[in-house]
Amino acid sequence: MANKSTLTRFGGQKYTIKWQDSYGGGTSINDLSLSVEAVEALGFLIGGSVDNNRSVRPLKDIAQMQQLHQTSGYSKISRSYSFRSLQSWLRSSIDQNPFGVSACIAHGRRLIWPLAGEDKSRAAEVKRGRIATNALLVPKDNIKGNKLIVMSQVCKQAIARSSNTLEGSTIKIHRCHNSYIYLLSPLRAVSVEKCRNSTVVLGAVETTVHVNFCDNTTVITTCRRISSSGSTGCTFHVMTPTRPLLFSGNDRITLAPYHTYYPKLEEHMSKVSLSPHPNLWDQPFCVGPDHQEDKPVWDIMSARHFYVFTIPFDMDGPTEEIPGGLPVKYQKVITARYQMIERWQKMIKEKSLTKEQRKQFHSLVESRFQEWLSETGHKLELDCLVVPTLHTELMHRE
Repeated sequence: MANKSTLTRFGGQKYTIKWQDSYGGGTSINDLSLSVEAVEALGFLIGGSVDNNRSVRPLKDIAQMQQLHQTSGYSKISRSYSFRSLQSWLRSSIDQNPFGVSACIAHGRRLIWPLAGEDKSRAAEVKRGRIATNALLVPKDNIKGNKLIVMSQVCKQAIARSSNTLEGSTIKIHRCHNSYIYLLSPLRAVSVEKCRNSTVVLGAVETTVHVNFCDNTTVITTCRRISSSGSTGCTFHVMTPTRPLLFSGNDRITLAPYHTYYPKLEEHMSKVSLSPHPNLWDQPFCVGPDHQEDKPVWDIMSARHFYVFTIPFDMDGPTEEIPGGLPVKYQKVITARYQMIERWQKMIKEKSLTKEQRKQFHSLVESRFQEWLSETGHKLELDCLVVPTLHTELMHRE
């Protein structure tokens, strides 16, 4: 008879285990045991420390320490654990993740990153976004999966970073709006939650980018996987070897090919073992009851609405084009636009305008360009790129 019992709580979730009763209906919970392999599997969810978080060890290693055999229920003879003892030990010992979001906010180091677009004359009036990291708290041997950076409530500003602090971090971007965020380093994982009217440009992401409850937000990234839930009017320009996951609650999601690069992109992709091929950006997998084939919640961006994205910062590196190139139909449109510009420039040159005429012409073009910026909302994007004095370089090593 298969039975089921609550084991413990971890990270706000309730986890359970199942066991097989091999002794018949009369077996009590005191007789149940767990194999070493079962406890080793629990280590996927639970880790621990015996030296005040100076190091993190797998659950199995701690449970098998000689001085803990009695409390953890481990028997060297049977190479198994007493279920009752192990459950009691875990319930009494488990605590909040010392490297989680709450701990990062409470005990982490606040990062005072210069925010482009910040009006110094109104700095005292404008509430700065909160950015914190636990990088100094995480043991050096346990950086992977534990180093965290939390960015919250960044408003009408731009953040551009590429640094050692970012590299290998898990990033949580929360409640940011009308902002432009460039995090151009190899990252472990990223979550974008409750953001609106923003653009997020990420370096190579080793695992997953998850977009949750966002509105009108653009995410540009190359990653192992991207997923979305509860989001509306969002656009994802992605390069990914797996199908994008669309969970419940999404509406008007636009999928588009990855359309940018920066000089160290290929180097960063290599660090996290990502390649331009295969690229399944246009093959989403929909999960949940609200997906109907006659009324899909997603669409593929049309070529006529597609433009390449230029990252407006200087960096050193060998990458000079989009890795893997663009899909043919999108490349044709981009090429046609470049050819149109070349013809226009050639026509202006052949007109042999006088100095005064060229001045008037440039003034007219500038005026129309400013009108277009205001009408399309791109003026805010350019204003956000005005970097404070003495902070004009993207590269900044914390």
